[in-house]
Amino acid sequence: MFIDLSEVTQRLRRMSSEELDVSGSYQSFLLDLICEGKDTLVVDQVSVWLFDDISNPKKLINVANTQWDNDLNAEDYPVLLCEEYPNYFKAISTGVSINATDAHSDPRTAEFRDTYLISNNITTMLDATIFKNGIPHGVVCCEGRGPLREWQSAEIAYAEMVADCCSRRLLVSELWTLQQQMTKLAFHDALTGLKNRRYLMDSGHREIRRHIRAGEQLSVVMLDIDHFKRINDSYGHEIGDVVLKAFAQCCQGTLRAEDCLCRLGGEEFIVLLPNTPTEGAREVAERLRISVEKNIIETAHHHIQVTVSCGVAQVNLAKPFSYSLKQVDHAIYDAKAQGRNCVVCC
Repeated sequence: MFIDLSEVTQRLRRMSSEELDVSGSYQSFLLDLICEGKDTLVVDQVSVWLFDDISNPKKLINVANTQWDNDLNAEDYPVLLCEEYPNYFKAISTGVSINATDAHSDPRTAEFRDTYLISNNITTMLDATIFKNGIPHGVVCCEGRGPLREWQSAEIAYAEMVADCCSRRLLVSELWTLQQQMTKLAFHDALTGLKNRRYLMDSGHREIRRHIRAGEQLSVVMLDIDHFKRINDSYGHEIGDVVLKAFAQCCQGTLRAEDCLCRLGGEEFIVLLPNTPTEGAREVAERLRISVEKNIIETAHHHIQVTVSCGVAQVNLAKPFSYSLKQVDHAIYDAKAQGRNCVVCC
């Protein structure tokens, strides 16, 4: 078989440069590359296998395959254990492509003879290593069921280009995942898992614009755990953290799905209540207050009960969101002055 490298390389380069959604499964963003490899090399199957741990690999995991009709769940991915195929794994770890004319007799692939090759009628294999930061990360495996095949240098070079394209896609996917994690960290409170102050301010401005367009009312509730400093002083900050997380879970369980509970910092929390007038917000605050008071927080050695003071305000849609936050903050001061464990509306 003759491959015009200049032609197939240009096609592969164009394909790999196209914008692609890498937020899905490996199968979804690698399938076009391995199908192109299958058609160009005229083989029966192309698959992508990745090491479980690049620094200390114990197994290869099949994450994409031209034979699959649909995506597989990650727990259903086929797996090869290193200890069962030592010659193959040793060959892959060198980074040199495996061009097995006769997969049954080649020492690098013969280990698969009884467990895979015979049952699937595989006769010949061409495997190209996928690299990550110069270290073998996995392999693109091209398999044929026809006559034995003497792999040409152009075919080996092309398979390696497919592996390199897969490597770039995998890198983009990892960067996307990292970006999502960084975004989550930027807008989430690490202790409680709630949205944080930064998210609240952005969301508040967006909700104001949305409620102006819809002609709806937007309300806000501030919650301040009563005497929280006493908890830290009496039980320690670790127990204080347990209380904060339990408080957040209790409040989340009381709110609607569309309500937005955020941690301002310390023991202060804010709830944004879309499409809610002041009286409705007061009722929500009262439910929160009662739920918190009834919720006994159990630790290894303590049963702790807390109460909360609540301030309620309707958001002034004609002014910056910070204005309404100041209003509800004043309501909290009034609630504290009135003996705590109560709700005060502006």
